[in-house]
Amino acid sequence: MEERVQRRTLKQWLAENARVRPVHYKQIAQALRRDPASVSASLSIEWKQAQADKRPPYFLRVGAGLYRFNDICEGAMDEDLIAEVRDRADEFNAVTRSEMREAIAALDIQGFEKLAKIVLTNIRALVEEMEVIGRYDNTVMMRISWRDDGGRSPVLVYAIKCDLDDEIARSTILEIRGALPIHEANQGVLITNGRVGEEAKKVALGYANEEKKVAVPPIHLMDIDIILNVLLESRTGVRTKQVEVMLLDTDFFKNL
Repeated sequence: MEERVQRRTLKQWLAENARVRPVHYKQIAQALRRDPASVSASLSIEWKQAQADKRPPYFLRVGAGLYRFNDICEGAMDEDLIAEVRDRADEFNAVTRSEMREAIAALDIQGFEKLAKIVLTNIRALVEEMEVIGRYDNTVMMRISWRDDGGRSPVLVYAIKCDLDDEIARSTILEIRGALPIHEANQGVLITNGRVGEEAKKVALGYANEEKKVAVPPIHLMDIDIILNVLLESRTGVRTKQVEVMLLDTDFFKNL
């Protein structure tokens, strides 16, 4: 029995014995077989630490030397645990995102073409009317239309497979825009596992220079980060695992 008392923390004792009626810290010290000054110091340290952590302390001071357990603390602990689990899940997801980036970079052009069609399906393209109109090097050219406008707007898609973290230059955007009238398209889409450089982004938005914007057909950019967002949000190319977190139901044990 003595060993059990020795192991019980101040927080545990308050939770078990001072939920309703406050207890003087000297009585707490006697129950825990500790020096009253030590208990008082522990309470002071917890108060300061709780303020630093921006959380409720595990006790409430209701009078001179009188303390009881702070029930709000349990809810905060639950939230802290859940937040910790979420943070851990975010770490796993970040690793998966990095691994997916590498897996896409390892695809050959045929595999990347299939992936591009899957991505287009997820962004409301009419894939049943999709037509491959050209292939060269690591590029596949396709003509599609959008489901949301009933297929009225012809779109030219360039699917360009790159090595890991290759940068797409402005010349690629100019090439796509120059090909639009040839293929009777009024807008273009670039799907690539590369990164679109700042200059290329400006050209896609229609900027002729730093300030002047001209009326040109839009080029929609889907680089590796957007591809990863589409795949992860649609749970494509990943397996999900549900994690069950069990928290103590103190009310259950109180009512026994």
